[in-house]
Amino acid sequence: SEILHWVGLGDRMHVLPPVLSGGEKQRAAIARALIGRPEFLLADEPTGNVDPTLARRLLRLFIELNKSGTSVLLATHDIALMDQFDARRLVISDGRLYVYD
Repeated sequence: SEILHWVGLGDRMHVLPPVLSGGEKQRAAIARALIGRPEFLLADEPTGNVDPTLARRLLRLFIELNKSGTSVLLATHDIALMDQFDARRLVISDGRLYVYD
């Protein structure tokens, strides 16, 4: 319940998947992944189908998970969003890997 509220689905807890929008399904998948408190989380474009406010909220959630011991690898094309957070970055460009601490 708490995780569903964090991803903005607290009021959609009892709604069946076919009724959910694409963004809501994506957030439900994030919530399912977090329930077991994983040691490692791979998130591929987790903010792709959500509004900017929720994208920042999800990113803060991933950062808090990281601070509590979960390794988080997030793939995104949204550099502007990532610029708002102090996190280590691995960037692939022109076939090369760049590391920014």
